[in-house]
This record gives sequence, C-alpha cells and structure tokens, in this order.
Amino acid sequence: MSLKAKLNRMKSHLQSDESTANISRNHKDNVKSPESGLEPLMKKWKEVGFSPVQFEEEVSYLRKTVYSNKHIYQELRDIQQLWERFDIDHPLSSNGLPIERMLFFDTETTGLSTGAGNTIFLIGYAKVLKDGIEVTQHILPDPASEAAFMYSFLQDFREDDFLVSYNGKSFDWPQVKSRHAFVRDRVPKLPKFGHIDLLHAARRLWKKELPSCRLAVVEEEKLRVPRSNDTPGSMAPLLYFDYLQDRNPEQLTGIINHNDQDVRSLVHLYIDLCKRLFQIHDEPLSSNELFESGKWFEQVNATEYAMKCYLVAADKRGTGQASALYRLGLLEKKNKNIEAAERYFLRCLSLHSESMIDGYIELAKIAEHHEKNIEKAYQYAKQALTEVNRVDQIILSKGKIRGIEKRLTRLSEKIGNG
Repeated sequence: MSLKAKLNRMKSHLQSDESTANISRNHKDNVKSPESGLEPLMKKWKEVGFSPVQFEEEVSYLRKTVYSNKHIYQELRDIQQLWERFDIDHPLSSNGLPIERMLFFDTETTGLSTGAGNTIFLIGYAKVLKDGIEVTQHILPDPASEAAFMYSFLQDFREDDFLVSYNGKSFDWPQVKSRHAFVRDRVPKLPKFGHIDLLHAARRLWKKELPSCRLAVVEEEKLRVPRSNDTPGSMAPLLYFDYLQDRNPEQLTGIINHNDQDVRSLVHLYIDLCKRLFQIHDEPLSSNELFESGKWFEQVNATEYAMKCYLVAADKRGTGQASALYRLGLLEKKNKNIEAAERYFLRCLSLHSESMIDGYIELAKIAEHHEKNIEKAYQYAKQALTEVNRVDQIILSKGKIRGIEKRLTRLSEKIGNG
C-alpha cells in the first residue's frame, strides 16, 4: 500500500474519538477466545522480544531491554548532587530521589485527543541502573486485553516512583488515568507520582531558538543526536490499526523502536537541561538560554542563582542580553542598590531592545522617587511613550499605555506647580 493510501486510511480512522471507540468495540466483539488463537500470537510476540503477562483470562506483552552504559548512572548522580548541594525547590530538581525510581516515561496511542475513545497501546519507560539504561515496554495486543495491559504496567510501579516525561503532565498521564478508569475495579489503583515534564523546560529555554520543541527537533539541535530510519509517532495509530487487522507484531516494530529511543532520550535530555541551568554544559550557552534559566531561578525565589545567569547573559550578545540587563536592574533596585540598577537600565536602553519601554519607566521611577528630579523623570516617561508609538501596540497591554500617560500627566502637573 502506498504512503498516500496509508495516510488516507489513517485519516478515516481518526475522524473522531467515537470512530476509535467503535473500532475498539468491534474488535472486542470479534476477538477470539484466549484458547483459540493465543499460542500463535504468543509465538509472534516472542519473535520480537516480548513475553506474555497473563491476568485472569487476558494476556498482554512485556519486553525489557538493557543498554550498557558505564557513565550514565554517575552523570545522573552528579546532577542529583548539584541539586542536593544547592537545595533549590525547582521543577527540575531530583534532590532526594532514588535514581532507580526515576521513570523516564512515554506512551503511544491511537490518537492525539484526550477523549475516552483514544486508546493507549504501548507504555514505555527507562530506568537508569548502575550498568546502563533498562527500557521496559508494555504492549496491548488487542483492545479486549486492557485489564491485563494495565495490570502488567502497574506491577512494576511503586509509590516512591517519579515520572520524567515529555508533555506527560498534559497528555500521557491523563491518558493513563482515563484508560485505568475503565478497568479500575479489576486492577491495582494508580499510585500518586511526582512528575517532571521536560517539555516545559525545553519550551522555556528554546522556544525562541528552535523551529519546534518536538522531541526529535530537540534531540537533533540540542543533544546532537539526529534520528535515522525513525518511524514518526504520528504513524502510531495507523500502524496499530494495521496490526489489529493481520495480528503481525512486525507491523509495530518501528513504533516500538521509536518509543524505546524516546524514553532513552529523556534520560539524556534531563541531564542536558540541568547542566545548562547550572552552567556546566560542554557547549557555550546562548544569552537567551542564560536569561531563561535566570528567570526560572528567580520565579522559584533562587535569586542568587538567577543573578549569576543574568550576569553572564548581560555580557553575551543575543536575544537574552537586554532582558537580562533589565532583570538585573530590577533585582538591584529591589536590593536598594539604586546606582547599580540605573546602570543596568541604561545599558538595556543602549541595546534598543523590546525592553526599552520598561527600562524608561523604571528610570523615570528612579529619577522621581530617589533622585527627586521631576524634570528628568518626565523626560524618561516621555521617551517611554515615544517607544510605545514606535512599536506594534497590539503586543502592549492597555493598562501599561494608560499607566505611562497617567505618569506623564502627573509629572507635568508637578513641574507646572514647581
């Protein structure tokens, strides 16, 4: 079948959640009893490395693969020691987590929606062990075996596990909870996990630099690991529906390998992101990466680390330089270092960046409240309004514009009464 024909077929499969649900229901009605067709299917799954997991009268399949890596455990341990040393309450912190209980987690589904008709057919996760990375994958051989599939998956989980995913908070784990609800009376309950979502971190650091923050793009551009002969995740629904037609596990080997690489990539991406945050990466960081790292530290009240990032970004050309100078000015002003704050704001203005309006406003405040120079404050406020008229006002809040106008009016009245 041609690729075009396959895509058209997939389009018809994915028209709605209801169509996916109908496929699952129809297949469930027609599925053979465990005794009639299980042996040949078990043999086929064994040929691609999967072992059966029986639960009641259902069967799912499980594969564990270990990739030898003598250095990855120590790399992850080094990152943990950094978080332990600095003791920062940060969304990427792994402080206090047993390394073996960090599960780098991903799923493959029959669609991209979060509706009840969307089915998970593959759950994969990687653990970092002292001799390398162990990848565990659970496969749903048919929609009638969802209880066995969920049971097999939950046998390997504990309350102290901690998920590390890529968009898992918004998609993968809600999908798991949704599917678990259908069989919850027959299988163990879902543990309450801690969760680190690396997509949030990737977007923070790279949304201005990369054409997309899809994992494959991040792998190639930041981890320097381009994929070759990869089956894209978008093909997962079509491949699973093809498999349901002919019961040949070979149909799914491409997406199984894709999932395997995804979860292993999450290990390396987590380490890479943490190294960038702590400025110990082998590659020089961009001013934008440094600024966004500093901004993230500032948001979790780690001001000392935020300033370290801003100071490096302030001396590095790029999109984050002016923003870092502006944030440094605000922090120095907060610390009552008014002269230092004024210097940073003036340096920010010299770069003619998008922070100029805010820079002028802050200088007007300093001139009025600290220097008691109303004329100077008026000139800065006037420059801020000039900048407002130069930029696309759609990106500015009406409140900010009104605030500048009110400041000018007030300062003008002060000058007139002076």
